[in-house]
Amino acid sequence: MKGKTFSSLRYMQILVLLFGAFLSFAMYLIVGTLGEYLVSTKHMADDSVLKRLNKYQDSFEDYITENSISVKNVRAISRWVKGHKYIYITIYDGAEIIYESGFWNDSYSSYETAATLVENCTQQERDIKFSDGTYSVSIIDSSQIKWLDVVFYCSWIVFFIIFFIIIILYNRRIIDRIALLSKEVSLIEQGNLEQPIYHKGNDEISLLARNADNMRHSIITRYKSEKEAWEANSELITSMSHDIRTPLTSLIGYLEILDSKDYYSEEQLAKYIKSCKEKSIQLKDLSDKLFQYFLVFGKENILMEPDIFDARILLQQLLSEHVFNLNSLGFEVQTEFMDESCSIIIDIQYLNRLFDNLFSNVRKYAGHGTPVIVRGSREKNNLIISITNEIRTDLVFQESTNIGLKTCRKIAQQMNGSFEIFTTETLFTARATFPIIPAGKEPQT
Repeated sequence: MKGKTFSSLRYMQILVLLFGAFLSFAMYLIVGTLGEYLVSTKHMADDSVLKRLNKYQDSFEDYITENSISVKNVRAISRWVKGHKYIYITIYDGAEIIYESGFWNDSYSSYETAATLVENCTQQERDIKFSDGTYSVSIIDSSQIKWLDVVFYCSWIVFFIIFFIIIILYNRRIIDRIALLSKEVSLIEQGNLEQPIYHKGNDEISLLARNADNMRHSIITRYKSEKEAWEANSELITSMSHDIRTPLTSLIGYLEILDSKDYYSEEQLAKYIKSCKEKSIQLKDLSDKLFQYFLVFGKENILMEPDIFDARILLQQLLSEHVFNLNSLGFEVQTEFMDESCSIIIDIQYLNRLFDNLFSNVRKYAGHGTPVIVRGSREKNNLIISITNEIRTDLVFQESTNIGLKTCRKIAQQMNGSFEIFTTETLFTARATFPIIPAGKEPQT
């Protein structure tokens, strides 16, 4: 449960945000440190600093000389200073400062002297001839501040770029998974049920994909079941439409003869009545077969009324009548019933219907060459009921849908049991298994 919660999209998004912030801040520090290193080693190298200061000094001296500017012409001097952003110029007459102006670092207060500023910035002093005399001019270069600002902003730009790239990549991965799931579901909607739905992981999208794939399997299973039922239905309708029409036509014919009294003797009358009875019984068998069909392919669950019974007594009561009927039809029957008592939970009505189907198959398809063996035994915690008979070799009619056996299987499964058939070249065995209630654990009724 913890693993699934941890892998939830909500928590994964938080982890991605934290990872993105961590990686972005790391890149911010790397870019900042590298930028400061380059500024200190390249821009602030002694030869670079000296070259810039000489350039400023030469520019200022040329400006003063070409324009014959007096040291008292503050406006003209300030015009040159404004054209050079990151310098601070101080003009001395001996030890007296007669002019100062230019870039002032925000880290210094307005009360600090020029000497303090000189200590913290690169400077160079030169005597320059003004129109009214020669004065010492000191120029301080603070252009490294500009490059440090560039490094600062570049560091933040890298931070946000890396952060947004991580978020975009994560969101794109989520969107791609959703798009793939949508595409696969669309293919299924178009009827391609063989298209598998990819699912991996434990987050909400994987759970949705897994549920969609399970739904696809359920649709395939239901589709196959419905197809099987439709094919069985078609076979049954084709078979029964012919089977019902034949005896029904004969029955109508016999009844018309009886109604018109078109017979010659009492013997012929009795023959027609007997034929009508046989055709009626045949129609009843076909109607029973139709009932069995709807029992198998109708409701998913059969409404039963289970109860607790003694298996030994119940088998003797239900099977004895069927065994007697087989004996009266000329079958040799061997019975093997258990001697010990045990309890089972079954619906006696449907169990009897199961036996009706099994013994009906014996009457129709069993040969007389070997005995019919009816067994009721206990194997561990299961009651085993089996019927073994010889397979007739002169059959001209075969049950095409095996609807009776399918009915037996559904009835057994509905009572928490199982139903199996085993065949060899000469023998057919039907076996039903039901769970036995352990002694002392019978439910209270």
